Amino acid sequence: MENTTSLYDFIRLVRPLYKVLESAVARELDAAGLTVTERAVLEQVHDHGPQPVPRIADRLIAPRQFVQKTANALLDKGLIVRRKNTAHRRSDLMALSSSGAKLIEAVLARETVEITRVAQHLSPDDIATARRVAETMIQRFAEKEEKGV
Repeated sequence: MENTTSLYDFIRLVRPLYKVLESAVARELDAAGLTVTERAVLEQVHDHGPQPVPRIADRLIAPRQFVQKTANALLDKGLIVRRKNTAHRRSDLMALSSSGAKLIEAVLARETVEITRVAQHLSPDDIATARRVAETMIQRFAEKEEKGV
């Protein structure tokens, strides 16, 4: 029971953690003219290469229509471009434009400075444990959702 209570206490920290991180990221993005969601889509394309909107949405665990709307805004800003998808004619690949690649790399570099500052207060074991806990929770709660239990 103690593990359950401790895990529940941790879960209660997730929303405040998310809100604090979202606010910190948003403050940094104002100068770049990006929203937090646009940044997330750019990061996915940066990290995983050109991909269709449904795959980006799956990776972000976000509604496809929302990601499509965000991709359209990024297309309008010239930060991503459409490429033909040979695997699926009706679902183009979203790829970074040269200006999109420069922008997301600059954003990630600025964020790395802050992450490095925070990481100095944690041990490698702390970080590994936090990651393992988060990954396990995502996997286990997603399993329940997929099974409809």
